[in-house]
Amino acid sequence: MELSTRPQAFSGLIGTPVHDQGGRSLGRVLEVRGHWERDGSVVLDELMVGRRALWQRLRGPSAGAHGFPWESVVEVGGDRVVVRRGG
Repeated sequence: MELSTRPQAFSGLIGTPVHDQGGRSLGRVLEVRGHWERDGSVVLDELMVGRRALWQRLRGPSAGAHGFPWESVVEVGGDRVVVRRGG
């Protein structure tokens, strides 16, 4: 899923509520993981959500942190992110 045709700051996703396709609240985006490509572009890999993600953000890597692969993101709106669960 493309965020937009214009470049955006990933930090704009931090704090955004995350819901599943049924409308259930899953928490807020607390961290965005990605990697650099050889051409200099950045690819988003995962949105970290929930209390364990907050702990990871504050204290470093945590095996229990909960993330959603970028491929599971269905919609990025002005007020929320919608993800497909289990994917």
